[in-house]
Amino acid sequence: MMSDTTHALNDTVSLLRAGETFYRDAAERVDHRGLKELFSEMAAIRNAAATEMSQKVEALGGDTSSASWTEQARQFYANAEAMFGGETEALINYLEEHEDRTLEQVRDGLAKAEDHDAIATFMRHLPIFQQTHDRMKAVKDARAA
Repeated sequence: MMSDTTHALNDTVSLLRAGETFYRDAAERVDHRGLKELFSEMAAIRNAAATEMSQKVEALGGDTSSASWTEQARQFYANAEAMFGGETEALINYLEEHEDRTLEQVRDGLAKAEDHDAIATFMRHLPIFQQTHDRMKAVKDARAA
């Protein structure tokens, strides 16, 4: 049976992996160099966090393939693909929504985690994802102005 800690980590990993894929795809689709760099950086941040959290799951004896959010995360990505097509503004709006979900998931994971190392991992990543959230919100707001 999966503990609340491994469940919280796996849910977060699933969302981060979907976000990583989405950001990498977005970086390939936009023409703006600054956005390409930002999206590539956001993908790398997600990759690093997901890798670390997957290692925590394995260290706790959990299975990283059993994340409950995996299908939801894939569906999120598929819906985003269909929605934004090639429109940069819609893409930025969707990425900013993804940032909201990611920040909410990291906070939820922190609240549910029972293992000291997992709590420390969520605590370390919370300000990182607050920053990525704030950066995408600033991009969205600047483009809307």
